[in-house]
Amino acid sequence: MEVLKPKILAISGGISSTSYNRKIITRLKIEFSEVCDILINDDIVNFPFFDSGISEEETPNSVKLFLEKVKDADAVLICSPEYVYSIPGVLKNALEWSVASVVFTDKPVALITAATVGNKAHESLILILKTIGAKLTDKTNLLVSGVKGKISADGQFIDDETKRSIYSLMQGLLENIG
Repeated sequence: MEVLKPKILAISGGISSTSYNRKIITRLKIEFSEVCDILINDDIVNFPFFDSGISEEETPNSVKLFLEKVKDADAVLICSPEYVYSIPGVLKNALEWSVASVVFTDKPVALITAATVGNKAHESLILILKTIGAKLTDKTNLLVSGVKGKISADGQFIDDETKRSIYSLMQGLLENIG
């Protein structure tokens, strides 16, 4: 009997094709392909601005589809840069769209903030994820400061400590799914 691999929805706060956060997610998709299926979600860039005054029926289909993907995933992996000491607007907008739902409630989540510094965005993302009820632990959140010296331009982990920390985070996420 074939054992189904956990499904992890991966969301990058860095939306450019050269984003180190996107490279991390892509590398993890390859490295962990034997133990889980990582689906990279690029749709958040197309969401309209969050509007708390609209009804569920008026919620855009792109947002409804995203919320359904979060709901159906066994876990969520968020990898984000820091822009001007804060969360990228596109990621913040996507998380705001989830506030009126319960899709993140008790959902195992891993957070990697990979940036030049990153501590302000990391703190904000932890607060947001806890506020929306995500299952985030000390083992499933990681700040990678100085990312350009730790991940190569082609997405390889070139710093051994960073690689160990990221792999440990993934193990923690997989354990939380159980």
